[in-house]
Amino acid sequence: MEKTMNEIKTALVITGGYCNIESARRLVPQSVDLTIAADSGYATAEKLGITPDITMGDFDSYRGSLPKEMDILRVPCEKDLTDTMLACEYAKDNGCRFITIVGGTGGRIDHSISNVFYLEELRRQGIKVKLTDGENTVQVILDETVSIPKDGGYFSVFALDNCVISETGCKYPLNRASLVRQRPYAVSNEVTEEYAAVTVEGAALLVMSKR
Repeated sequence: MEKTMNEIKTALVITGGYCNIESARRLVPQSVDLTIAADSGYATAEKLGITPDITMGDFDSYRGSLPKEMDILRVPCEKDLTDTMLACEYAKDNGCRFITIVGGTGGRIDHSISNVFYLEELRRQGIKVKLTDGENTVQVILDETVSIPKDGGYFSVFALDNCVISETGCKYPLNRASLVRQRPYAVSNEVTEEYAAVTVEGAALLVMSKR
């Protein structure tokens, strides 16, 4: 039975760009309500063994064949939204409030920056989003506390506006420290306990990177 709009809560958006397939497989949610491939993200979806519910974009970077039975949304190349943004807006309009974006880094730096900055727009709309290429995971922290498991990686926090941060359970703890975008000193921290906690008053980017 098809889900109604109100029942759809989680989405997986697979984009083009760099993706460590083996690592990404471990980070992709086991169950989602809606899976979208954005343009050449369809090729990444194939490598991950995932069949999207819909593939969309201007198809300027993917020129392979698509299954005839698949839902396809083609848009003009001259548009205001990137293919990744288009896919996330589609997920949002279909009731999704939790989105995982796979890919979206590497290649053209303008697209990478666009994808990262767009996370703040979605978070301010009440949507929780994570972007991962398998080796790095990025999310926006907005007036909240998040937990980071001890998995051998690094985590960094970058201010999106002037904010106050606290970090516990880590190698370099902070207690209500001021953080500004122009001086990104909260970089390459390590979890020393079972979990580290990061609290942000304001808006910041949390970047988790494998060693």
